[in-house]
Amino acid sequence: MSEIVDIFDISYDGSGVGKLSDGRIVFVPKCLPNEKVCIDLSEVHSKHCLAKCKEILKKNTNRVEAKCPYFEICGGCDFQHASEQYERELKIEILKRELAKVGYCGQVEFTSSLNRYFYRNKLKLEVKDCQIGYFQARTHKFFRVETCPIADEKILKAFPFVESFLKENNFDGIKNVYFKVVQNKVAICFLFDKNAKIDMKNVKKLQILRDFEVFFAFGDILESDKTKIFSIFGDKINPACVQAFNQVNDYVAKLLYQDILSVAKEKRVVNAYSGQGELTKLLSKDAKYVVGIELQKSAHIVAERICESEKNVKNYCGRVEEILPEMVKEQQFDMIVLDPAREGCKQIVLDTICQCNIQEIVYVSCNFASLVRDLKFLANTYIIEEVKIFDMFPCTANMETKVRLRKK
Repeated sequence: MSEIVDIFDISYDGSGVGKLSDGRIVFVPKCLPNEKVCIDLSEVHSKHCLAKCKEILKKNTNRVEAKCPYFEICGGCDFQHASEQYERELKIEILKRELAKVGYCGQVEFTSSLNRYFYRNKLKLEVKDCQIGYFQARTHKFFRVETCPIADEKILKAFPFVESFLKENNFDGIKNVYFKVVQNKVAICFLFDKNAKIDMKNVKKLQILRDFEVFFAFGDILESDKTKIFSIFGDKINPACVQAFNQVNDYVAKLLYQDILSVAKEKRVVNAYSGQGELTKLLSKDAKYVVGIELQKSAHIVAERICESEKNVKNYCGRVEEILPEMVKEQQFDMIVLDPAREGCKQIVLDTICQCNIQEIVYVSCNFASLVRDLKFLANTYIIEEVKIFDMFPCTANMETKVRLRKK
């Protein structure tokens, strides 16, 4: 059943917000505030509904044509239909609304990406019938892609070679193909089910991928320490670098790190959830002492390697919630950098920070829900001094948020 609604707001996930004739709120992806649209309901709930836009009857003046041919069905991008400036305004508005929940009504600064397109240094694609692609938004319906306008152009050049290789082999048990730019080279990692058996003697036409570094991995997800990864072709990239987490936008990550460095001079710093150790190494140049804590073993291995010449750095491999409470009993720290996964910090981490003498927190997050939850708790002991958006993910509703707090 179709209905005409006015879009009056934007949700945190980038959907337009309207109201049905019966008063229920409806969320409509790919729509902008101040638009009138004809919709078809896709999910119906007691207090809200989800819908698909059938026709735009009145357009927002900031609407532009999306660059991606798959924009309407793909769940990856949320704002390709908005001008770059309007996307920026929407993101600031969304973040201000979320932070109002913790009583913050101050300024929100915005740092733009160098490029709105072709910025992602890594991609994960699905595999079906020897083709690569994505799932349609909110489904597991596969669709093949020939391009992805937010991906690094070096990655896009690899797409046809990968499909040719897959068609030559028709592997059993293949799940995903990962692409990652490392040291200006493209690493391609084929992820197989953990029980898959691949006899390298029977792999055909590996030379199709001769311009790339090629890896086979076996497990549920590439980033898991339980997943086994092997170098198959090329010798320039360490498998740990392919498996380890890294920020997807090199330019914005550099600006984010520089911003954090500006407040770390001569301080004793904990870099929690420290990933591959890039920030840890940078901090060591001006900070008095830096401790990195990272659970993922492959990331820890990379961190140890790049920090091996720094005398004022100590890297730990383990859970922050287990290492931090013991560490602060023995050492005094001035500042902690928190950059947790989407689920945010464990309560014991927040308790430990509030109970010790750490004066300053830099909290980096790409998830509003966990960020707001954690800030609500920290607000009892700390004051929010600064909020900045680093546009790590242009064209999507995701944003990297940096919040700086000081102890009351």
